[in-house]
Amino acid sequence: MEISLSLDPAQGLSQKDELECIALGAELGYSSAWTPSGGDGAAFDRCLAWHQATGLPTGIAVVPASAQPPEFYAQEASRVWEGSQGRFVLGVGSGQLAHPVREMAQYLEALRQRLPPELPIYLAALGPGMLRLAGELADGVLLNWCSRDQVAMSRLEVERAAAQVGRPTPPLAAYIRTAVDPDPAAAARVLGEAMLAYALGPGAYRRHFERMGFADELAGRESSSAPPSPRMLSAVGAWGLPGAVRQQFLRLAQGLDLAIVRVLVREPGDFASGRRVLEECRPD
Repeated sequence: MEISLSLDPAQGLSQKDELECIALGAELGYSSAWTPSGGDGAAFDRCLAWHQATGLPTGIAVVPASAQPPEFYAQEASRVWEGSQGRFVLGVGSGQLAHPVREMAQYLEALRQRLPPELPIYLAALGPGMLRLAGELADGVLLNWCSRDQVAMSRLEVERAAAQVGRPTPPLAAYIRTAVDPDPAAAARVLGEAMLAYALGPGAYRRHFERMGFADELAGRESSSAPPSPRMLSAVGAWGLPGAVRQQFLRLAQGLDLAIVRVLVREPGDFASGRRVLEECRPD
């Protein structure tokens, strides 16, 4: 299993601090650096700058297919692929597509026709339909907010789909949100806020958390402002005191081919928080 890192611009780090974090990640042995993306070209610029500054391979997880036609992402991805000498992965998610499984099959084919043939395309997948599609067509699978059991079930779904079409199982990667703080309550707070933005947000993520056994807790959130339970937090993220988080991260990473440390900071722009996370989860 490889361990990579991810920085989200929503964490509010300055461009200088972002580059310092990526450089630290390269020094600590992280295998690559990933970023989420909106529907514009900013994430592609970020990946190219990170690679040029550190030499690390980079990836985007993920661009939303509903935001741009495949021609746009293909042009941007080709630019980063060429600028990084082929050290880039493009992750694609359905975004707000009305019929994601059917439409993503067509979207992936359109991307393939426009990208360098060696450029890997990873597909974001939560439910069974998208997992099967990823097993059939994608070069890799991007999971998100997954418990260890959910990772195992996702792998089985992908393996079956790949076997049915006679291809090798593509690698499974996942973001693991990680918060490390001398005050464990602060770590729990930032992880809980990040998690609820998804779990109480778009329907696909609500269903995803319900499949993992959190339907009752989410229903209770509709009439309460209480934070998520420690059980729910620990099922899908790593959090707590320095020295106590690494084993949580490794437990959640079991069954993955690529575990991506998604750095969470205590307050926007808090470089020290980001450094703590990277040092805590450094690869062996």
